[in-house]
Amino acid sequence: MILVTGATGKIGRELVSLLRQSGVPFCAMVRKPVAELPADITRPGDFADGASLHAAFADVTRLFLLCGAQPTMDTLEINAIEAAHESGVERIVKISVPNASERGSAKLQRLHGRSEAALRASGMNWTILRPNAFMQNLYGSTQGFDESRTCRLPLGEAKYCFVDARDIAATAMTALISTGHAERVYDVTGPQALSYYTVANIVSEVTGKNFRFVDITPDESRAGMLASGIDAWFVDEILEWFALFRAGEVGGVNNSVERVTGRQPRRLSDFVRAHADEFRAFGG
Repeated sequence: MILVTGATGKIGRELVSLLRQSGVPFCAMVRKPVAELPADITRPGDFADGASLHAAFADVTRLFLLCGAQPTMDTLEINAIEAAHESGVERIVKISVPNASERGSAKLQRLHGRSEAALRASGMNWTILRPNAFMQNLYGSTQGFDESRTCRLPLGEAKYCFVDARDIAATAMTALISTGHAERVYDVTGPQALSYYTVANIVSEVTGKNFRFVDITPDESRAGMLASGIDAWFVDEILEWFALFRAGEVGGVNNSVERVTGRQPRRLSDFVRAHADEFRAFGG
């Protein structure tokens, strides 16, 4: 039995869809019932509650581990790793971040670095996936286009290796159900390194609408995110990542998706074409 955590997020939602199509037995851990997940595939569980984790992990042999970004994420994931080991889970596929390390430059790198270290020391079979920027973030409030079809970020010519969450999920599913991925760390990227200027051009060309990127200062970005209600801790973390991308310290394109799944990752133009109606909806 596979158990999926983070099942309502960008990656988890796609992984649940793939597992349902495949017929592989699985369940999803949730803190409370959610409309998008049928009750017969969910189990209650909370990363902060060890007893609930042990109950959720009963008869589970493989675990997809994804905890949302938060200041105590390392502690919460380590709780899950310890409970999984005690419950007899044999394999964990964990979502991490690029260049995760206990000595990382960004706090999220350090948080993931600590939980990665616990996973390596657990004695279980493990695989770590470190995705680059999600194509789905182009819809989002922190890294996407707004209603005027403009993206304003402090990134200049910095390049992102955008990857479709569906490709991350496909890589995770293969690592969960197939052999040959034990003790592997995969940087998961799309096939191109693109600046946001290029992204805006691609979206414009595919949709026939005018999308644009405007480079702003970190202070302007901070003020805009805080004004939109984003938590200050997360604003600081996003700005740390922007600085890493501007410095070219996040890494380049690789072929992990193809190596693991046997097919090439989707290009940004493919993603925009598949979601053209959503992009065209910007601006009314």
